[in-house]
Amino acid sequence: MSDKLYKLPQKGESFESVTEMVDDLHSKMTPEQRGKLSSTSFWGVENSQEIVKETFLKFFSWNALFTFQESSAAKMEDDVIDMCIGLVGGDESTRGNLTSGGTESNFSALHAMKNWARQKYPKIKEPEIIVPYSIHATIHKVARILDIKVISIPQKEDLSADVYGMKKSIGENTIGIIASAPNWPYGLIDPIEELGAICIKKNLWLHVDACVGAYILPFFRDLGEDLPLYDFSVPGVRSVSGDLHKYGFAPKPCSTILWRSQKEQSYHYLPVVEWPCGLYLSQGFVGSRPLAPIAAIWALMHFLGRNGYTENARKLLQARNTIAEKIESIKGLRKWPSHGPLLQFSSDSFDIKLLVGAMEAKGWRLLGVIDPPAIHLTVDIMQSEDLEEFLSDLEISVSDIASGKVDKEGLLTYGGVGAEESAPKWLLSAIEIMHKSEQKEEE
Repeated sequence: MSDKLYKLPQKGESFESVTEMVDDLHSKMTPEQRGKLSSTSFWGVENSQEIVKETFLKFFSWNALFTFQESSAAKMEDDVIDMCIGLVGGDESTRGNLTSGGTESNFSALHAMKNWARQKYPKIKEPEIIVPYSIHATIHKVARILDIKVISIPQKEDLSADVYGMKKSIGENTIGIIASAPNWPYGLIDPIEELGAICIKKNLWLHVDACVGAYILPFFRDLGEDLPLYDFSVPGVRSVSGDLHKYGFAPKPCSTILWRSQKEQSYHYLPVVEWPCGLYLSQGFVGSRPLAPIAAIWALMHFLGRNGYTENARKLLQARNTIAEKIESIKGLRKWPSHGPLLQFSSDSFDIKLLVGAMEAKGWRLLGVIDPPAIHLTVDIMQSEDLEEFLSDLEISVSDIASGKVDKEGLLTYGGVGAEESAPKWLLSAIEIMHKSEQKEEE
């Protein structure tokens, strides 16, 4: 990592010069159609993006911290939350908040859970939550911030959540259970109905991290997909997180945290009056936040309607099923069972990291799962020619591995951390700090 500082130019450059530099940097990014398989791009059907971009630009300078001052902004927020509530089994008593992403949504849920437990179980001084091993990393991150102990239960042999193991791990300090719909590593919806029954019996908070599935699974079900129940239709679920900037096709950042009722939501807010300017209150953890993504998703939801989102889901399913069939037809690859739009596949005959490397050489940046090793595809709608190219490249890459032509491995990491020349300084610094910490522990 270089310590050389990149300095602010003394004199501003021309509009044309800066535009040229921007275009050059943009041209070196992964193309959006290829990025769709590694969660860098969620675009839906092409013609819907014009209204998203147009609306975004109209509101790009507005601060959503002050939506209480603008009735139009308040209407867009309220409408979006109401439409989201309707998609996750909620009703008139269900409440919601808009957030910057899954991390903040999950933070809000755990923060509310901890506040609820303080009131319900005041004797608990060291709160714990029970999670399956497959739970998203942000749950661990948030729990560390909130000083909540995470009890992680290993998956069963079929990679599903071990409900019996989770139930058995409930102790005197347990305040809640977290489940996923679907989980990120394996693409499976956890057995939330069973967990809901346990939480009702034990009087625990059940939060469902549906950041991936909240705004696509309802339409998959409309199209005949057989999916387990996971939302407020399940008794015992108190909160659900869902990312609009994933399969809601909103521009980033835009997510939601939804509450079964105002009672659950009441544990979320942090009103501040101990300062000179009176009441300070925000939707979530952050203060200033962009209104543009909220306005854009409001416009898109009205533009598409339920029929349009269902058509999006149909095209997405078509892409997913086409890829799944191809994977199953290629000797050496094994597709994992999953729910929803995520696909995972591995190999019993070669190191799957070789396939990541081979596909990267062809311009496809893929994410992975480390335990057990697999490739993770975040499937989105694709143009037929791009989909055909991906499938062809996949088959050729496996053939090249079998013949010994490929010896370069790719990285099976969520963040896709690459070579030093492409990684940002903050990440390289963080890795350096981690290594130093590990060395001290060994000493």
